[in-house]
Amino acid sequence: MVKRWIVILTACGLLTACGLGEKKETASKTEAAADEKKEKASEDEKATNEKEASASKAEADKPQQEKPLKTFDELTPEELKIPTVPMESPYGEDGNFKYVHTDKELARDFTDENNMIRFDLDEGPIRIMRTGNVDNVMNYSDTFIDLSENLSYKIQDPEEIEIAYQLFINHPPVQLQGKEGIEYRSWEEATNMERGIIQMTILLSVPMNYLQYAIEQDEYDTEEFKTAQAEFKRIGDPMVLFPSPQTPLDYELYESIRTVHALWGKLGLYQKPEQDKEEFKALYDQTRQEVNNLFARVNYTLSEE
Repeated sequence: MVKRWIVILTACGLLTACGLGEKKETASKTEAAADEKKEKASEDEKATNEKEASASKAEADKPQQEKPLKTFDELTPEELKIPTVPMESPYGEDGNFKYVHTDKELARDFTDENNMIRFDLDEGPIRIMRTGNVDNVMNYSDTFIDLSENLSYKIQDPEEIEIAYQLFINHPPVQLQGKEGIEYRSWEEATNMERGIIQMTILLSVPMNYLQYAIEQDEYDTEEFKTAQAEFKRIGDPMVLFPSPQTPLDYELYESIRTVHALWGKLGLYQKPEQDKEEFKALYDQTRQEVNNLFARVNYTLSEE
């Protein structure tokens, strides 16, 4: 399950670059403040038994309200891995794709009320669209799908989906800032491409931000760094299909995600980055900038009918 702090890390790292590279300083300040509170609580407890009981109850309830976020140096290799959802193979026993349709059949039989063709993961979203003598492999889900591993990069918690969606629409690009009357399509009205990019950006936020931390700390030989880099190799593989474009704005996003996807793969395949630190950092910076640009483009497309 995707942890809520992934969304926070995305907002903090991808949008404003706050908190990157910090280790224990923030945690230390938080602990110091907590110690002061505890001392004050102790003094209050000595005043009366009633205050003592109240303070004890408040202290007991406190951990249930909010858990502190981890700093980058506290993340384990397992926490740097991108969550995935297993799915049924799109191939039949004969080795061919199970579902083959003409383009007319797809449009006639599967277009929904939002003029979108969308299949859930358990409905076989990988389809062959046959146009004349040409067969195209289409991903009609709203997630990135790894065909070689039969895995989907999907956020499963509806509440976290809503948080991710709000994160995107609440950070408009410069061209839209200050404009009145801007209305965004809802998550239900968003295209597969838009929804897939939103989910993938969130899911990648932890390894993405961790790489910058590792670069700043000059930590290239740790299990955490190797794990984070391996995740980019995995998501940047050519066998990973992003949602197929279905609208004119989708096709614009498709060109952008193709660029970002290729950069993910380059980051993951980069050999011995510790020997070419400046070149690796330049590649990372380029990737990060393209992800930020994609973030802004999705905000823009969601504001268009």
